Amino acid sequence: MTPLIQQMVAMNPEKAVDCHWFDMSAAYKQEQDISGVLLSNPLPYPKTALVCAYDNKRVLLFVIQTADTTFVTGVQLDDDHIKNKTHKQVAIPGFWFLVDDGGIKVKHHDGSPFDYRTSYATGALTFIAAFLESLETTPAVGYLPTKRPNWQKKIRQGKAPAYDWTTITIEPAKPKGADLGGTHASPRWHERRGHWRLIKKTGKRVWVKNCEVGDKALGAVFHDYKIAGQSNDV
Repeated sequence: MTPLIQQMVAMNPEKAVDCHWFDMSAAYKQEQDISGVLLSNPLPYPKTALVCAYDNKRVLLFVIQTADTTFVTGVQLDDDHIKNKTHKQVAIPGFWFLVDDGGIKVKHHDGSPFDYRTSYATGALTFIAAFLESLETTPAVGYLPTKRPNWQKKIRQGKAPAYDWTTITIEPAKPKGADLGGTHASPRWHERRGHWRLIKKTGKRVWVKNCEVGDKALGAVFHDYKIAGQSNDV
């Protein structure tokens, strides 16, 4: 787990659980083909948390994908406030977005539509698009936290709750015709990313959920058991 993920997880312990966390600081680009990337590259997991450090800012986005639309919310921190331990944060208002052949359609949390190109949503969508585009060419390491048995006890004591962390690597999709290790070779155990599937007979796009595939005997994810927060007490 990266130091930035460790810091951001502690900001919202309840929402942190069940999200796959990715540090996309190396993938961030200010100039991005937002619409095209979002249309052709779905999120790898329905609940994804993206963190990024750029300039003097640190950003956390929670991206929750449903069958029909995607919800985004988050916070932004300024490095000056972090160094002074004031942890002043600016909320990124929640919004919904849908991408189809007509472009990006965005709505406020209350359902009222707005133009993302002239609003705060542009920055959030740029982050998401940069992350998705990076998955096409670069392996991405993600982290899934689960509550430890003493999680509630830590909360009652006013301490940072502890997690067990599962580390997951998403490999870029191999091009058609690439060597897959033999015509009948079994792949190592891994989590298959959620993806869109085109039904040729109807022309309809359907969402296929992420799932587990492969043979664990040939390899699997590992658990690194790193703790969110400074305390390692059990």
